This record gives sequence, structure tokens and C-alpha cells, in this order.
Amino acid sequence: MENVFSCTGYIKPNTVISNAFIEHFMLDANGSYVKVYLYLSKYIQAGKTDISVSELADKMDSTERDIIRALQHWEKKGLICITVDNEDNLISIDMYNPDDVYESIKKDTQTDEVIDDIASTEQMPFSGTKETENRFLNSKPVTVSPKQLKELASNQDFKWACQVIESFLERPFKPNEIELISYLYGTLHFSSDLLLHLYEYCISLGKSNSSYIQAVALAWHERGVKTPEDAKKESTDYNTAHTAISKAFGLGRPLAMIEKQFVEKWQKDWSIDLSVILEACNRTMLKIQKADFKYTDGILDNWHKSGIKTLLDVEKADEIYAKNKADKKSQKDNSNSGSYRYNTTGSSVNGYVKKNQFNTFRQRDTSHAEISELEKKLLNR
Repeated sequence: MENVFSCTGYIKPNTVISNAFIEHFMLDANGSYVKVYLYLSKYIQAGKTDISVSELADKMDSTERDIIRALQHWEKKGLICITVDNEDNLISIDMYNPDDVYESIKKDTQTDEVIDDIASTEQMPFSGTKETENRFLNSKPVTVSPKQLKELASNQDFKWACQVIESFLERPFKPNEIELISYLYGTLHFSSDLLLHLYEYCISLGKSNSSYIQAVALAWHERGVKTPEDAKKESTDYNTAHTAISKAFGLGRPLAMIEKQFVEKWQKDWSIDLSVILEACNRTMLKIQKADFKYTDGILDNWHKSGIKTLLDVEKADEIYAKNKADKKSQKDNSNSGSYRYNTTGSSVNGYVKKNQFNTFRQRDTSHAEISELEKKLLNR
């Protein structure tokens, strides 16, 4: 590929790299992508206006396909704009000010809370289920037959994927890593794009351990993930629930493993809608003024046994509960409708008699002479 494209942009000489790029775009990017961005910045600031993809590939000791992937990554981040011709050949690229891009992102998110949500989800260790986490803790290395390894050794698409993944890891493969990639590609039929997304995703979380990557990959396979788009949706759906529940409880942190297990049960086992889970969380906070997953689990358990799945079901259940409570109160009032009325001496009124506190003792009439005699004795004492 000998396509030549011109580069224009805001960057001035002296190879100045914006702090916004370092703080908000570089830290979670693959190292090979960062190298391409830095070299383009240097190239433009040196006053040059064109360079070919093949030249960049030679400079980076990479393939042209690697360079294209790096450029596409930065385009997705909004830092560059790629222009192609009618045959999808790259002909030009514009670079934008990272400060302006980041400010635009903040405006689009409307509130700092959404940015905090993104930061929280980036720290989530798994985009799978409780079983995924258990598998990570107890995973055994996968195995591939020598015949399959030999077949894959001549597969150009597989070899290319391995080269890119090795560049992601920034070190040579370990034997178990080669077997894992071979297993995912040859046995589970992960496409090369899905393989690259898998490693890029895990490495972006600071996780390059093969056991961790294997656990995530197996979870994706179980859930029918076939493309990078499927994987992104899976991660988003999973992390959205955790983030929303953490916010409802005011935790200000990602959920712990035991807390995720509760969420897993509510969503996967009981099929309860997220809005209903959040309503249970809100009622927990109002009732006991603290985040208590066991208390919330009790609420949801009752709702689950009652067949409650949506907020509309919750409203109907509340109405029925309020009506039943009112009916019981009415019945109790009616049972006491012949309300007892008593005079101070405990004599009967309307046929009912209630003794006062003195009626429980034996009483007798006392003469005036007896009272006088009692007074004299008291005075003499």
C-alpha cells in the first residue's frame, strides 16, 4: 500500500504533546497506538506535510495493517479525522487539539457523574458473570493438539493476529499464551478481530494474565459473543447495572465480588428488571439508611416469589398491600364498634362492666364510728 496522505492540524513545532492527551487519552491506549500518535505529532511539528502508511510501518517496524488500526483507534477517540477515496484508500488525516476534544466530551456527558461512571466501569474486572469470576480463580490452561497448531501455523490471518497481540503485550509470548490464542481461534472460532478486541480490552484494564483473559473469553463464548460489537454491548450492559446500583447505594466505588453475586442472582436467575432492583435499593436506603445487599435481597426475594418483574408490578403490589391493610384496620374497628363506656365506679353501661383498679380488691362498707376510732389510733401513734 503506497497511499500518501497529507497531515494538517493545530500542533505547532517543538513536538508539544497536550496534557489532555496524556491524562485522558494516552493512559488507557495500547502502546503501539501511542507510538503512532507521537510520531505523527513530531512529523507534523517538524514542518512536514505528507507521509505514507508504508513509511510509518517501516519506522515503527510494524505492518501497514497495524498502522491503519492505530489510526482508526485515534479516530474513534476523536483526536484525528481520516479521509479515504472512493476505493477506501487512506488519502489524508487531520489532527485535532486534545484539549478541545476533551472539553467537547465533557459537554456531551452533561454532568461529572457520567464521567465518574465511565471511570468506575473501566475498573470493573469482568464483563461476565459470577461463573466467570469463579472460572478465573479455578481456571485450568486450555490445550490444543499438535495437529491444530500445525494447521494454524500456516494460517496468515491467525499469524497476523498473533503479531498484533504480541505488540499489545509488548513482550514475547509465553507457551501457554500461544495455546490459549490457538484454542480461542481454532476451537471456539474467535475471529481475528474479536481476538484483538479481547486482548485490547483486558490490557486496557491492566490485566494481561492469560488466566484472566481466558476467563473473559470463555464468558463471551457462553453468551454468544461473535464480534467486537457484541463484546462491547456485553461489557456495557454488565457494567451499567453495577454502576447504577453502586450510585443508588451511594457507595462511590465499584461493587465487590460478593455484591456482584447478588446482582447476578437478581438479574440472571430471577430475571428482575434493573429499574425494579434500583427501586428495592432506594427502599433499603429509606428504611435503614445504609447500603445493605441482604436487606435488598429480602425485598427482591418477596417480589420474585410474587411474580413481580417490572415497576408497574411493584405499583400494583403496593396498591394491593395498602388496600389489604386498610381492610384489616376496618375489620378491627368494626369488632370494637360496641365500644365500652364506663362510669368511674365500674357500674355497667349498655350491658358491659369494666372494673376499675379498686374493683379487684374486696370492698365493704365502713361506719363513721369506725373511721373516727381509726383516726384516734393514728394520732396517738
